[in-house]
Amino acid sequence: MALKFLVVDDDDLLASLTAQVIQKSFPGSDVRAAHTNDHAFEILTSFIPHLVATDINHPGESGFELLTRLRSDPKTAFIPVVAVSGSSTDQQQLAQYKHGFDAVVPKPWQTERLITTIARLLRVRADPDLLLIHLGFETQSHDYKETVELVSKFGRASLAKDVMAMANWGGGTIVVGVAEHLPGQFTPQGVSDSLLDSLETSRLNRAVNEFLDPPVPITVRRVRDGNQVYVLLSVPAAKDSLVLVKRQNEGAGVYPGRIYSRTSAAESAEVRRSSELRELLDRLQRRQGGSSV
Repeated sequence: MALKFLVVDDDDLLASLTAQVIQKSFPGSDVRAAHTNDHAFEILTSFIPHLVATDINHPGESGFELLTRLRSDPKTAFIPVVAVSGSSTDQQQLAQYKHGFDAVVPKPWQTERLITTIARLLRVRADPDLLLIHLGFETQSHDYKETVELVSKFGRASLAKDVMAMANWGGGTIVVGVAEHLPGQFTPQGVSDSLLDSLETSRLNRAVNEFLDPPVPITVRRVRDGNQVYVLLSVPAAKDSLVLVKRQNEGAGVYPGRIYSRTSAAESAEVRRSSELRELLDRLQRRQGGSSV
């Protein structure tokens, strides 16, 4: 049976990306998108999904009102509903759970968390690690690397740049062992035994954090898929402060005191605009449980 999903979000790019991740993670699924509650209920007249993912603040009625209307109709009352919300302090999430949402995924969402949440609610047997390996495209929280080179300062600085950018953006996963032979075309191929030996947790953390202030504690896990082995680096979100460069490497383009983040094009880039810095600071304060600065 093909799974059906409804995504409600007034941000066209985010709605499209959410739908794309769901479609790729659950092959054969039918994913529809709506921008408002009224649009969502137009779709629901002829399309009953297995799960709804909605943001909270969009034009007209909010995600809270969407949930209330869904629960009041016998046809949709028992559909799992996920709040994909920029209102992500502990108190705000608690309010969303109390209102009746089955799960809350904070914006900006991490690909792994979104996939895991959906699989859990639908009781679908799915390995999030394998789904990330085979997703086939990068997001702001999901990056592919064919290899990681820790012998040279350039290699260490390049990895540090991506770790810093992902931590400042909100955390995510770097998958090592996936090649990009053509732009945007990714091929899982695994890592060699010699590379696998070098990608050890303490060694990776030492290599990366010689360039970062404060240090970012990476966790490392190995994932086997048939005869191939991949290494997944989990990067936590910056919590106490934004991460800055503390050591320069011109080849990797990192300079002391500068800040990097992930772009909408799934790249690691220096923050150059005050609006971008403001957005990062707002997200950081929300993660700390405070109000927007």
